[in-house]
Amino acid sequence: MIVFKRGILCACLLTANALCVSAQNLQGASISLNNLDAFRASGTNWSIGSDAIANPNVKGDMKAIAGTGVLVDVLNPKDNKDLITKEEFGDIELELDFMMAKESNSGVYIQGRYEVQLFDSWTKLHPEFSDCGGIYQRWDDTRGKGNEGYQGIAPLNNAARTPGLWQHLKIKFQAPQFNAAGVKIRNALFQEVYLNGVLVQLQQEVTGPTRSSTFENEQAMGPLMFQGDHGNVAFRNIQYKPLKPFIEVEVKKRRTIENSIFVKADGKPYLLRSFINYGDKKLTHVISGGYPNLLNFSYDLKQGALLQVWRGDFMDVTQMWFERGEPQLAKPLGSVILLTGAPSIAVLNDPATAWPDSIPFDDFGNKGYALDKNRFPSFEYEYKGIKAIDKISAPTANSIVREINVSNAPENLYVRIALGKNIEKIGMGHYSVDDKSYYLTLDDANKPLIRETAHGKEMLVPMAKGSNSLTYSIQF
Repeated sequence: MIVFKRGILCACLLTANALCVSAQNLQGASISLNNLDAFRASGTNWSIGSDAIANPNVKGDMKAIAGTGVLVDVLNPKDNKDLITKEEFGDIELELDFMMAKESNSGVYIQGRYEVQLFDSWTKLHPEFSDCGGIYQRWDDTRGKGNEGYQGIAPLNNAARTPGLWQHLKIKFQAPQFNAAGVKIRNALFQEVYLNGVLVQLQQEVTGPTRSSTFENEQAMGPLMFQGDHGNVAFRNIQYKPLKPFIEVEVKKRRTIENSIFVKADGKPYLLRSFINYGDKKLTHVISGGYPNLLNFSYDLKQGALLQVWRGDFMDVTQMWFERGEPQLAKPLGSVILLTGAPSIAVLNDPATAWPDSIPFDDFGNKGYALDKNRFPSFEYEYKGIKAIDKISAPTANSIVREINVSNAPENLYVRIALGKNIEKIGMGHYSVDDKSYYLTLDDANKPLIRETAHGKEMLVPMAKGSNSLTYSIQF
């Protein structure tokens, strides 16, 4: 389904460009997580570690790894408290990483009053204020039963990731203002909230403290509060700086940009042929697939490479379809995980041979693709006489599944399925990749090889001589 959106938030959904300008170089700072000294008295649910680990398949599972640099909240039967900073803030730009346990619930309260919700809502198609990236509702018992909650604001998109993965939150917050008599003359305002690089809140006022806030009143300054009594969660890289001056005309300009054209995969999978930017390269032979469960991918037809995956809305095609269609690029609308632009299969002289950056034009023969009854594509190609069929599907909202079948394979054929700073085995056939950016699951019978390279670690799977297949899933 093709969706045309005019005059409302269009360009704001597409990029993470700032909507403000700076009159000076505003310096930032970070909260030390070598200990809990930056916080007021805390419950025993909070501790400091070097990392956190959470099994995405086990409700509430989370534990801290010994060391420093990560704030970990693990509930206990007796003493669970929220964690509040000693320092107080007014207008603030806050960034941090967080990790959710399965089915966990937490939140970041600016000034201890206004909550941006954190929640394990990664597969939800239509997020509400109570989902990750929402601004939580206010609460008033005097409104009558069933009407106590009000003014909650759902995120524009669901950009949440799988529990146990590190996620990123960025908040630009404008504190309420008061006159000399202490009377409020301007409400608190969330200028922008980004979840995993995707804009989820824009120009949202809050008329007062949200539910479960530390304070019932409003002030020009207040501490940060990390909700600690609802579910297990971890935080790291907590950084802040004063909010830059904001120019309303820039917001007006961005909100009234017309002729933005989005493609959504509503009802059935959608395949789009386009150019895309991949790093510093413009790739010209790319097919992207979008599925109704909000999982999406891009595939390079010249290299047999699965380039990227993302969760959320499908594609912005304005540069392809508006006016003369320049510069002909399609842009993902969700939170993108870059995989690799290198070919997926290669013949190596031995396991220490470096993986090729590309396949020469004369060695790669693209044979097109076929769709199954669910419109999942299988891409077919030949490489040095080897025949490959590469199927990409998303049968559930949990993961993208890739199945590679080869025939005429020599003994030294390998498939590369991951490249990242690190690759950690966290269970039978289960791996986290690139500092817990995404998960891989494959049968241990495939005997994956994890090796060091100049670019980090990579995972290779050897393919038997003749005909063979490999199936794995990417969860994010």
